[in-house]
Amino acid sequence: MPPLLAEWFKRLRPEDPRRMHQFRERMQHVSWDKSALLDSLSTLFDAVDDLAEAEVRYYYRRRGTRAWLSGLFRLAAWVFGAIGLLVPLLAATGEPFTTWGPYGYVSLALAASFLAANALFGGTTGHVRFVSTQLELEKLVTSSRIAWYRYVARVRAMDLTDEEIENGFVLIQAYAQSLYAATIAEAGHWGEALLAELLKYQKTIEESKAGGKHH
Repeated sequence: MPPLLAEWFKRLRPEDPRRMHQFRERMQHVSWDKSALLDSLSTLFDAVDDLAEAEVRYYYRRRGTRAWLSGLFRLAAWVFGAIGLLVPLLAATGEPFTTWGPYGYVSLALAASFLAANALFGGTTGHVRFVSTQLELEKLVTSSRIAWYRYVARVRAMDLTDEEIENGFVLIQAYAQSLYAATIAEAGHWGEALLAELLKYQKTIEESKAGGKHH
């Protein structure tokens, strides 16, 4: 497969669920003896952190794809829209452009189709949504790492009490919950936007059919 095509399919590939299997394998040989608890908690944090980094990379790839689609659709809409506006003006000047008039309507219809495709395939809206989610995840990763390093610096020189052990698990669990809350929210927004655009497009098609029957 050509490298460019392979990169395209890589960008379209959803999150790989094998990461969850790797997460489990990574934790299988961790010791939970009290003498090794801090190192084990650190391993657990790093495993969750790797999942978060994978999500950041995923949204970074997807925002690139959506930016490309958005630019392509908007450029095509502008080109055909400009042609659709200019052709009737040229047709009004007389020969040899007299017969060009109908092509202006075709160009305007194509421009509208590209704008509809941009909305249906989430070109512009998807790019904005992926950028926002990526930045939110980067903020979560940064703040969670700072909180974790602060915790480690505080407990490194002391014997771990049950309360400190619990605090470590709470930090890691909060990290994991916030990670999936952000991605689930993004998926929900994507679903709502897609359904809204599909309904809008369906309504437009039905109105066009009704108008055609009246004519």
